[in-house]
Amino acid sequence: MMQTLRKKTRIILFIVLAGFAALIFFQWGFNIMGIKEQKETNIAEINGTPISYREYLRFYESKKQEQRGTSSEDIWNLMIEEFMWQDLVRKERVGVNDKELWEVIKSNPPQAIYESEYMQDENGKFDFNKYYELLRSPQSRSWLLSYESDLRRQIPKEKIRSLLSTFGWVSPYEDSIEVLKQTTKYNIASLSIPIYRARGLLNLSEEDLRTYYKKNREKFKEPERRVLKYVFFQKRPSHYDSLDARERLEDFLLRIEEGEDFLTVAREVSDDTSIVISFEGEAGLKPYLMRVYKKLKDGEVSDIIQASRAFEVIKRVRKGLVYKVRANIEVSATTRGEINDKIISFKEAAQEIGFDSAAAEIELPVSSTHAIAVENLTFPVRDKERLRKFLSKVKKGEVGGPFSSIGGYYLFTLDSMIPEHYPAFEKIKGKVEATMERELLKETVKDRLERAYEELVSGTAMEEVAARDTLLYFSYSRDINLGQIQVRYGGEVAGLVFGLEQGQISRPLMLDWAGYIVRCDKKEVSPFDSTMLTYLQMKRQVRLEQIWMKVFTPQEIKDNRDQFFE
Repeated sequence: MMQTLRKKTRIILFIVLAGFAALIFFQWGFNIMGIKEQKETNIAEINGTPISYREYLRFYESKKQEQRGTSSEDIWNLMIEEFMWQDLVRKERVGVNDKELWEVIKSNPPQAIYESEYMQDENGKFDFNKYYELLRSPQSRSWLLSYESDLRRQIPKEKIRSLLSTFGWVSPYEDSIEVLKQTTKYNIASLSIPIYRARGLLNLSEEDLRTYYKKNREKFKEPERRVLKYVFFQKRPSHYDSLDARERLEDFLLRIEEGEDFLTVAREVSDDTSIVISFEGEAGLKPYLMRVYKKLKDGEVSDIIQASRAFEVIKRVRKGLVYKVRANIEVSATTRGEINDKIISFKEAAQEIGFDSAAAEIELPVSSTHAIAVENLTFPVRDKERLRKFLSKVKKGEVGGPFSSIGGYYLFTLDSMIPEHYPAFEKIKGKVEATMERELLKETVKDRLERAYEELVSGTAMEEVAARDTLLYFSYSRDINLGQIQVRYGGEVAGLVFGLEQGQISRPLMLDWAGYIVRCDKKEVSPFDSTMLTYLQMKRQVRLEQIWMKVFTPQEIKDNRDQFFE
């Protein structure tokens, strides 16, 4: 038999190779036709530029080491900010040459070296001569290359910061307006009618409401809405994640027992930056730590303490001072992978036996959303735009997700649809009444103020007009500036007052909540003094913050974290 196989080796190899080639061609054909879904490899696209998952993981691990205790969401925002920096540096072609880099290195030693006692002279001050010797030493090559690399990233940023800080410029006209807002003092009298005070003047019958509804049906048309069923897969640490966190502190305690310094090692391994804790009284420590603290003597180290979503170890240094190291119990990549497997299995089962049956098999409760309109989606998922697209196209039997949310992932399927329609008057009578009332109240208040204005221009005193009409509210303010008027009445009224001359009465001003007539009795400009500089500086600061916000806010972000279970 073996001889027969040897004789047919070429034929067997040919069949195997042909089958392998056919399999490759078959899979390639599936991809070309779009039958096989392409796996997403980019975790984000920022302004059209892809960010691969590998790049994100490198950045994530780097920031986790640099800034312990930083949340995943904060690291995500830091990545976006770093991308915007790099993009700006590239577009503006801002760089640093070797000469200026060397000058920075010579005059600005790294923080760790600057604080090192070996770099101090006999007076305890930093000795630049020792630093220059260190720079010439061959042993310095490693940290010097690292410092150089860091500076090549940071110096262009500093140049751009300096450039952007000059953009917080405010025009002389804006300066003059800001000064006038603070230096011009007014005495103003006003008549006002809050919208709600006019409700007693309306008496709407059901016939009025029905007539209004017929004429304004489009205002009350309800868009197509959909009800979704959903299940929720919790994202919580596994037993092994807890063991991993505990083992980290067991390793920490071993290092302390071997003679390493508690504070030094804690700063290296702790997931919390709050390591040194000074306090007074029992309220200064959390109760569970206080109980352990009381049992320790000065210099003693505790056993591992169970905390909320973490393990901790403390050292009592002396009364009112402890060192604390913390290991967070986090959802590991392995655990997320297991959740992913469960979700995939659920989706496959849902296609075969139905959404509800698949949920019942793994004892997951099925819930339903309220009727949701695509344009008014408020469900608490991270990627609302992706859920909105799913909601607009979903068909019966389709399962969408996972959609990340706080504490886990949602999967959705269509339950029912409510088509676009005009609701029956009886169902929305209250809404019709409120809408009609709001429109009529504004018209009523405006008419009442117009009549009051006619009396005022004919010579009747504002106080007398207010006394005759109980709907009108009279008020008087003395020595008030535009800034205070803006805070008290709003920008529209402040603008109205700004345009008045002394002795002038404004025409009625209608706002959504009230109507106003203002009389200017005094308008005096005070001399400019140094206190006004504060307001001008605040104006420049606000302008600069607006510029920074615009420069560093991406125009478009495509967030694919849900597809990577991040």
